[in-house]
Amino acid sequence: MVKKTLYIIFSIIVLIGIYLSIFELLLYHFHSSLNSTIIEPLAHFTTWSYLLHQKYITFIELDLLNIHEKRHLLDVKRVFKITYMLWMLTGSLGFLILVLFFKKVIKTIALFGLSLNTLILLLSFNFLDCFELFHYLFFKDNSWIFLHNSLLIEWFPLSYFQEFFSFFLLLSFSLFMLLRVLSIKASL
Repeated sequence: MVKKTLYIIFSIIVLIGIYLSIFELLLYHFHSSLNSTIIEPLAHFTTWSYLLHQKYITFIELDLLNIHEKRHLLDVKRVFKITYMLWMLTGSLGFLILVLFFKKVIKTIALFGLSLNTLILLLSFNFLDCFELFHYLFFKDNSWIFLHNSLLIEWFPLSYFQEFFSFFLLLSFSLFMLLRVLSIKASL
């Protein structure tokens, strides 16, 4: 029983590492909605550089943004920093677990991942409420609500987050299906 519980815990660590790896991959490569034209592309690039480089925690120095937008970007940067550190920890541990216990945990990882993705997919049918809940949990005092003409809204409309989330689900479903096939082959 203790061994089985330990393998479940190992599987959860690997699962978190996989989800965060997919998130980080998309974060570094998906910076705008599909078929969108970026207003102020240099400032957009500067904003992404600011968000993704973990070297400093200060306000972004872009005159195009107001203090409210800068405050939110600082909050986002802090969330990204914590996410990055958690990814490094679970990714490293997850890799070690996979090297040492691949046959013991692969089936559990695949089943947990497919089950969790199915739940996430069901929740995504109410994307706007989930999006708002996420922001209420991670960003205080409604710091994520902007006027419709905000440059941040132009750069990151709701469609950007929906597309990011769709790619995330597509990649994670594909990976967990592959792991499921590998787990079937490993048990033969």
